[in-house]
Amino acid sequence: MELLIKNRAELNVTDKEDKYPVDVAAGLDRYTQFLLETETRKQVEYRELVSSAGSEERTTIKLILCGDGQAGKTSLQAILRKTGFIAGAFWNIRRQLRREDAFNPTPGVHVSSKTVGGFGRLRLHDFAGQAQFYVTHAMLLRTTNAIFPVIYKITDGEDKQKRQIHGWLSFICCSNTDPTYKPRAVLIASHVDKLQDQKAGLCRATALVDHYKELFQESLVVSQEVFLMNCLEAGSREIQRLREVLAAFRDDVLKQRPKVPKVCIQLLAGIEGWREERKTFPVMSWQEYLTSIKHAHGIFKERIVQLASSYLHDEGEIISLRQEPNSLVVLDPQWLNTSVFGPLLASNNFDTIRDKINRTAEDHVTREELTRVFSDIADIPLLIKLLQDFQLCHTHDSRTFILPSLLQKEMEESAWSPVSNKAVYFGLQIRCRTEVDSFSCDLFPRLQTLLMQAHQNRLSQPLLWKNSAKCTDGKAEALLKITTDKRQLNIFVRSHDGNREDCNSIMDILIDMTYRLLHQTSPGARSRDMVLSALDLREHRSQPYAYSREEVLTASAKGENLIHPRRNIPEKVMDLVHDLSSLEGMRGWVFQKRPELIHHQTNVPEKVKDLLQQQQQQHLGNLKEGQQKTCESQQKI
Repeated sequence: MELLIKNRAELNVTDKEDKYPVDVAAGLDRYTQFLLETETRKQVEYRELVSSAGSEERTTIKLILCGDGQAGKTSLQAILRKTGFIAGAFWNIRRQLRREDAFNPTPGVHVSSKTVGGFGRLRLHDFAGQAQFYVTHAMLLRTTNAIFPVIYKITDGEDKQKRQIHGWLSFICCSNTDPTYKPRAVLIASHVDKLQDQKAGLCRATALVDHYKELFQESLVVSQEVFLMNCLEAGSREIQRLREVLAAFRDDVLKQRPKVPKVCIQLLAGIEGWREERKTFPVMSWQEYLTSIKHAHGIFKERIVQLASSYLHDEGEIISLRQEPNSLVVLDPQWLNTSVFGPLLASNNFDTIRDKINRTAEDHVTREELTRVFSDIADIPLLIKLLQDFQLCHTHDSRTFILPSLLQKEMEESAWSPVSNKAVYFGLQIRCRTEVDSFSCDLFPRLQTLLMQAHQNRLSQPLLWKNSAKCTDGKAEALLKITTDKRQLNIFVRSHDGNREDCNSIMDILIDMTYRLLHQTSPGARSRDMVLSALDLREHRSQPYAYSREEVLTASAKGENLIHPRRNIPEKVMDLVHDLSSLEGMRGWVFQKRPELIHHQTNVPEKVKDLLQQQQQQHLGNLKEGQQKTCESQQKI
């Protein structure tokens, strides 16, 4: 918001228009404020870029092929390019003559640029369908310049098809960085040649299209066309029809897409040349990147380079997470996803990768292994720094590296067992707001990495498991857990000594860390805060009940307890909320009905007591003033 005020003259808006976002933000939850501030900042930065050198139309569109393993994504991207009759016929003859090849999964992401007849210039992104790569796919999904074909096998069971389609569409939604834009998606049922009943398959595919078009209508534009395809057959009627639908989506996207700042186009021309010069390791330090741009384009100010680089990062042309002297810029995201993430994250069934990383029994990676696999293509210290910058790994000893996305061990119950009777528990649940929302697959692995990076200053070295993490600041301890479907994140905190203020301190650290990361990884996901039952937390129930914040505030304003709906047991509002200053309604109730409670509450921070006492005095003063005015009015009557 500081940037918004700073650039008031550049925006050329009225005071009312300028003030509106600030006023709105004050009444919104923390996550919505992040979204509003980011969108406002991006608008200001775009105008600044355009004002520096103008803008122009661009015609290249990304086609990001999504779907689980063996769905047919790689085959589809191959036949999409076979547009001529001769090329298609030759492809089909070759396919029939050679024996069927074994399945070779795509490692990471394969990116190619092609001109397709009747469509134009395309950048094809073929995503690996294996779950261990989802943490890196998220980096490329955050773009508005793309169409998303979602491929699934029509031969799979109905529940499996729904799980795959829903998962990918939610993944696309949560990655959308522009709240005013609806990504375009096409559902494609593959392996139709293996169907026994073609009519039943068509009915099922039609029902799925109708269902997901309606379900995601507020977040996505899902094509109403139904596609049943053999993704190995070039030149079929279905592939021709698919090209027509994709071309119509392409025209629609280009109409809505703002023009590209010319300065970004000029920078990209230089970047493409540096990619060729650094094919084996297309990475620069930020300072080297700035210096190279200055030599090539001396007219650009550093501020403009920063804004243009952020724009190119959002478009997936480069990866620039931070703009500091010691940070790194990846000039070629394709290299990163194929040459680095492929060997690093690939499991044993990736026969196309000659050298894969061997992991320890704990799924950790040693420095010797990184050197063995990557020494031919990368400077190992720089590679390690790159992975750490991406919040994909961390090390405590510079010899063994932890990659949270590869952890397979589940947390044992003893890791969060009951403690002293004096202990107090508090819990927050960040929950997806609707059925179509989900959190990005890289949210929790990156959160685990941040916990490891933060431990030297604020937290102890955390214990990590698949979907769980435990840490402490020396006074209180916390447990973080994300559900398998990536739709709920729970944060439990407790103090063995019963100190509410200690719980408040560690909870604030974790909430701030989580929301900032949630905003980065899942900008399109809508969420809400829930307050977890203190009764359930104390008893270590596996699925504690969650109250909405509205329920808690309403009960506090009325001076009532909350009734646990599952157990029909009353819970005190004060036992649910770690930070009493967040309960505006409770203060009013305390002042009016039980002012003596202020002096007798235990384990309440002094600053909260002071605030309560101050507002109690103000409240009593308002009551006296109101009574006096009432008396005066009655006397006049």
